[in-house]
Amino acid sequence: MEARSQENGHKEENLSKLSDELAYCKNKNSSMERELKEMEERYSEISLRFAEVEGERQQLVMAVRNLKNGKKF
Repeated sequence: MEARSQENGHKEENLSKLSDELAYCKNKNSSMERELKEMEERYSEISLRFAEVEGERQQLVMAVRNLKNGKKF
């Protein structure tokens, strides 16, 4: 009987450890999902800003070309 009682105690301890680990993993997963969402938002903002800067760069390149071509005449 005592061996069975010890076995049940081990099972309960293992279940408790697994339950704690599951709770930790769920919490960590939620945290990582929030972090991922923030990173996606930052990426979108950076991508938009890059597109804006690239458009400005292209306008400047065209302006420089026009100035160079204007000097040839």
